[in-house]
Amino acid sequence: MNNNTKLGAFCQAFVSIWAIESLAGIGAQNILGIVFLAAIYTFYRLEQDYSKEHKTLSLITSGVFGFLYTFYNHNDIKEQYDNRLFQVIVLLVVFMGMFFLFYHAVNAVFTWYLLGRAHEVIFICKECSNTSDEAMSERKGYKSIILVLKHIFTKRVFLCSFIICLIFWFPGYLYEYPGIITPDSINQIEQTLGLVPLSNHHPIAHTLLIGLCLKPVYAVTGNINIAIGFYTLVQMILMALIVAYSINTLRLIGLRLRWVYLALLFYTIIPFQWVYMVTMWKDVLFAGFVMLFAASFIRVVGSSAPRCDLIIHFIACVGTALYRNNGLYAFFLMIPFMCIWGLKALRKRKNMLITWGLALITIIVIRYPVMSGCGVVQPDFVESLSIPIQLFCRVLVEDKDLGAEDTQMVDKIIDTTYIHELYAYDFADNMKELFKAGHPDYLQEHIWEYAGLWIRTGLKYPGLYIDEYKNMTYGYWYPDNPKGEDYYVVAENDGVCDNALGIQRKWLIYGLPANLWLKTREIGIKLSDMLPGYGILYCMGSTFFLLCMSIGIILSGKKRGMVMPLLLVFFGVCTVLIATPVAADFRYSYFMTMMIPFIITIPAFNLEKK
Repeated sequence: MNNNTKLGAFCQAFVSIWAIESLAGIGAQNILGIVFLAAIYTFYRLEQDYSKEHKTLSLITSGVFGFLYTFYNHNDIKEQYDNRLFQVIVLLVVFMGMFFLFYHAVNAVFTWYLLGRAHEVIFICKECSNTSDEAMSERKGYKSIILVLKHIFTKRVFLCSFIICLIFWFPGYLYEYPGIITPDSINQIEQTLGLVPLSNHHPIAHTLLIGLCLKPVYAVTGNINIAIGFYTLVQMILMALIVAYSINTLRLIGLRLRWVYLALLFYTIIPFQWVYMVTMWKDVLFAGFVMLFAASFIRVVGSSAPRCDLIIHFIACVGTALYRNNGLYAFFLMIPFMCIWGLKALRKRKNMLITWGLALITIIVIRYPVMSGCGVVQPDFVESLSIPIQLFCRVLVEDKDLGAEDTQMVDKIIDTTYIHELYAYDFADNMKELFKAGHPDYLQEHIWEYAGLWIRTGLKYPGLYIDEYKNMTYGYWYPDNPKGEDYYVVAENDGVCDNALGIQRKWLIYGLPANLWLKTREIGIKLSDMLPGYGILYCMGSTFFLLCMSIGIILSGKKRGMVMPLLLVFFGVCTVLIATPVAADFRYSYFMTMMIPFIITIPAFNLEKK
């Protein structure tokens, strides 16, 4: 490395430390600054020696990461300085410092994957297949119980994964019986019992599954708690089957057994899995369908795909589109990419194109003529406008001048008398209720006029729109879980909400077993604030960063078609960012978190040396 390269690495390290000090509040006099500077400078030099080729996508990915990090913290950074010039300089320093830091880290990861090192670590080499774990076990004659269990798991990955999932999840089922029920769940139960009209506000496909499980059992037993408990058990079994199918897929493509174990542990020992598996939310099964899409996609690539896997892939496509409203739009966004990729090798991918076509037809028929014919009420028009409404109301709350004509337009649809009391910077439901209490029909009839008003206001006050968009979406893209008012909790929902249906919680385990399960869950959740690496599993933004890196690695390689499963996840997150009513709700991106084992392994599988 020449002197110019060393000087460049030192300057980049210096800017990175300055950025970290500004973000973390570390004083410039702190000796840790020198220690970190030396460590980061060493890392930058090693990375430049290791990564001979700088990839374009590494630059783009790092630029996006650096911008998002700076974008979230820009208000706190500006508050440290009164001088506008100082504010601009420090913001630029923070962006460049985070860009350099992310670039060297991302480029190292990209290079590691692109050189095939990841494949060597997590996949079984064909040359070494004769000395695999199974063969070693056979030579030892299964003298050890551990080797026997290892052999059983190796030969029966699907069955063992299914059983292990149920073993780990079942205590949560007994403790939370008949399940964790929220107001959303109560509304769906009321629909199945005919107490309120059928609505697609919560996906009707999920509501019908609830009814399919609940109504026969309720008719036989007359006990609503037993009926709901049966649904929760069915949901848990379905998710165990999906996880087992996914784990078995990872094993079939050659993942080393130790990594298969680790992936299974992710689905079984993390406390939020215990909670969500017994929660009556559409988000749980939606996450399952997204996983099923990825696993079945890997299996059906090529012309010799087994028919059963094609059927499972069809079910995954339909389930993804029908089990959450944003899943429908994510699947629609996938269609052009599916067609382009499929037509590039039509003979080889014909079966996949046929499966996607049949799935699309099924989705459209169910979503429109069938639902319309059955009188299913579609989501309220205002419900789809969470982000636009929130951005516009931010301008009203700040008492900005709209002009006489635009103010009259506002007065025709809402009453702004109590808008200051109702407004919440990271929660859109209050403002949506304000619009619903006004004249939503008039708004819908003149939607293009009000779209013009929304655009004019945004152009007039772009800073408020941008800042409010950050407030409404930070939880899904900021790679940390901020403390204080911005803090979001994971897996702390519990019990049955108040209801008039007679649904009550009934503990089926007591005493020491119940306390042991509860304490284990509490410790597991608290450790997310203490253990590096483990805490990332509880952070939506960090998982989003991993997803973007994984997509970048695949697109930098040769087999770009393997980006398709992750592209569905990416579009799912994008649709959340367009329409989320809450700034940070873990269940809205649970489908992305459940994909972590695939996010890590698919880039290595994509680059497998044939």
